[in-house]
Amino acid sequence: MHYTDLDTPALLIDLDRLESNVVMMADLARHHDVKLRPHTKTHKCPEIAKLQLENGAVGITCAKLGEAEVMAAAGLDDILIANEIIGEQKYRRLMELSGMARLCVAIDSEFGAHSLNAALAQAGKTVEVVIEINCGQNRSGVLPDDEALRLARVIETRPQLQLRGLMTHGGHAYNAACKEDIAEIGHEEGAVMVATADLLLQDGIQVETVSVGSTPTAPYCAAVDGVTEIRPGTYAFYDLTQVDLFACALKNCALTVLATVISHPAQNRAIIDAGKKAMTSDPAGRTGRSNGYGLIAAKNTLVTRLSEEHGIIESDTKFEIGEKIKIIPNHACVVVNMFDEMYGVRNGEVERRFRIAGRGQMR
Repeated sequence: MHYTDLDTPALLIDLDRLESNVVMMADLARHHDVKLRPHTKTHKCPEIAKLQLENGAVGITCAKLGEAEVMAAAGLDDILIANEIIGEQKYRRLMELSGMARLCVAIDSEFGAHSLNAALAQAGKTVEVVIEINCGQNRSGVLPDDEALRLARVIETRPQLQLRGLMTHGGHAYNAACKEDIAEIGHEEGAVMVATADLLLQDGIQVETVSVGSTPTAPYCAAVDGVTEIRPGTYAFYDLTQVDLFACALKNCALTVLATVISHPAQNRAIIDAGKKAMTSDPAGRTGRSNGYGLIAAKNTLVTRLSEEHGIIESDTKFEIGEKIKIIPNHACVVVNMFDEMYGVRNGEVERRFRIAGRGQMR
């Protein structure tokens, strides 16, 4: 079946681009002699996670416990949950999940360490943990150096917790204005983490893993001596934000939304059947190359406005009612979470269907 025979809106994956992206990041990790643990929150799909493992990834990263449950049920058995797990309901699920996979979870507080340790002791289990470090994004995570050392000492006294190491996310790179700034943030991300790991080692605390990385910073922090692992996610598909952040070119963008032109009410306005519920209203465009809410690359035209069910294209570019168009979205991760399935396309033909098994796993 040709992809234009699909009903719309539909989510398409260019299989050649996906496979190339997966190989390129694996090659980057091998070049820098670091482990690759890709974040699955981008694709939420066990089949794509397995493709990443087949190409050299050592395991996967999940954002939420629910995503990890989906991946473990599909046979993925080495999972980092890069988030704090808090609450009795989640602890019960974590205990059950620990029998299915090698798990590691993030901790950034004494409360988290104490409460997780207590839940594990009651269940007679142990689990590996990483200390989340705030390297500049100012989201979760303890500050590097002394604050991290204090938490590491607390974890060392909790017998059910096995400290694997440190993790961070250089998400503040998404606010960078130029490629040089992103490189600087990436290098600093790695350097801060290695310095903190050295501080723990000097205190007699073993640090097996120094885990860093987002898609835009991965090439830079991976090059820092002492970093052991990178966790990019969006690279599997890329998107307009990654183009804007110099992480890729348009030719690398593997994910598109297929939409139908359903109205042409004015000469310079066409309407498509994909709005906020299919595209995401996240902006992209610090450099001015990707302003709008998605790029119709074949016509070099942007989707300029969105309502819930409609996309508006304000342009003199010619569109026909009934025409089907492919749109590169601003933010792939959010778009994927709005669909039940994706269609893998090669040479215009639908080759396979991917179920987005992790969709909606917010808990």
